[in-house]
Amino acid sequence: MHFEGEFRVPGNADEVIRRFADVPRMARCVPGAVLEPQAEDGSWPGAMRVSFGPKKISFKGRVSCEFDFAANTGFLHGRGAADMRAARIGVKVAFALRDDANAAEQTTIVKVTSDAELGGVLADFARTGGVAVANVLMQDFARRAAEEFANDTPSQAATIARSDQPRATATPATSTASSPATRTAPGLEARPAAAPATLSAHGVLWEVIKQKLRQLARWLGLRAKDA
Repeated sequence: MHFEGEFRVPGNADEVIRRFADVPRMARCVPGAVLEPQAEDGSWPGAMRVSFGPKKISFKGRVSCEFDFAANTGFLHGRGAADMRAARIGVKVAFALRDDANAAEQTTIVKVTSDAELGGVLADFARTGGVAVANVLMQDFARRAAEEFANDTPSQAATIARSDQPRATATPATSTASSPATRTAPGLEARPAAAPATLSAHGVLWEVIKQKLRQLARWLGLRAKDA
């Protein structure tokens, strides 16, 4: 399943890429995501908890990340599986950040390109509405990331901007204990992780339906004007 999209978050691109490199912090912006301590190979074991009504399913796997701070780009590779009709997923996500020159306040545009391999019951999901669901999840992440960044005070944002983190190309965000993804910028204190929320499959599907209804309403409105 191939997906491309864009979203916007507050802050300039140099600041945002460093925020993205804080993997545990960004995981808080993904409902259902649970990260375990970083493995020796630099990857992050974890799980995604998804609820289908009263039934809850956990996709267990791991994710690895790379960041190029000079180019403001990054790459994420994840794999996971659930004990449910051989459900499994492998996803590669590339993202590129750029400043929005037309925004009244500092804003970063994040372009996302994703390719996912889905097996078992998830293969049917990809054929029937995977791209629409991916778009809803991307928009939800953008909203949560904007709320998360709003917690940074102006002084903290300035600390991130002048951080001494290296700007090496393709720096593995999870390679060593001193890597950009595992260090908190000076002056920033890590907040205790809240209990992870479960990703509601029904809630996501309802958002997809609402978007389709809004698209239909706009189409009908244009047809009425042309009539």
